[in-house]
Amino acid sequence: MNFFSNKDFEFNSSWNIANVPWKDSEILFIDDIYKSPEKVYQYLDSIKSIRTHKSSKGSLNGIDFMDGQTLIDSRWDQHRNYLLSTIADHYKTEVDLQTVPHTINQFRLINDIPGDDYHWHPHCDGQLNFIIFLNKNHHMKAGTSLYTPGNTKAKSYFMKTDTEHTTPWKTSKQFHEELCILDRFNCGVVFPGQWFHGQTIVDNFFKHTTRFTEVTFL
Repeated sequence: MNFFSNKDFEFNSSWNIANVPWKDSEILFIDDIYKSPEKVYQYLDSIKSIRTHKSSKGSLNGIDFMDGQTLIDSRWDQHRNYLLSTIADHYKTEVDLQTVPHTINQFRLINDIPGDDYHWHPHCDGQLNFIIFLNKNHHMKAGTSLYTPGNTKAKSYFMKTDTEHTTPWKTSKQFHEELCILDRFNCGVVFPGQWFHGQTIVDNFFKHTTRFTEVTFL
């Protein structure tokens, strides 16, 4: 039996942060976030379960795929708090470190992807997105993509409609992939949530292993 403690989930005290201008803002790339990434992955992989969420009429969650999330409380980690404050300062936004939600998102395919010309649920969020990739066996492969809607009607529709679990796959006619951010183990990316984005699923790799990401909204 493996035992875990809070120390296993502590952030590093310093990071290499690179900023890349993109459109009307910037994308931040952050390296080596956790002190013990192997322990973090070991813990996530040992759970062997996925808690589904976002139930809705006609949902394919649990049929075509399994998509879930677990809320985590890491307010005790001052290194994490410092990094979040650094990110907020960079984007000139305010953040309440006591209420910022952190979730571990878990995704697994049940059925094959529909084809090469499909993207998984491009969507917008109202806040900054901070995503940490925790997929040890998927390092330097496709992680998260940024998109442009095919037309104004599509943009208006998908900003008002949540179809993530009923019709998650969108075609290249509906959304054009502009940038694919690599899934780098124990590294993170930050970008404005109002940009259309979504996890990049290009093959059936995640039929055989679970995709783990940690997501924080600032």
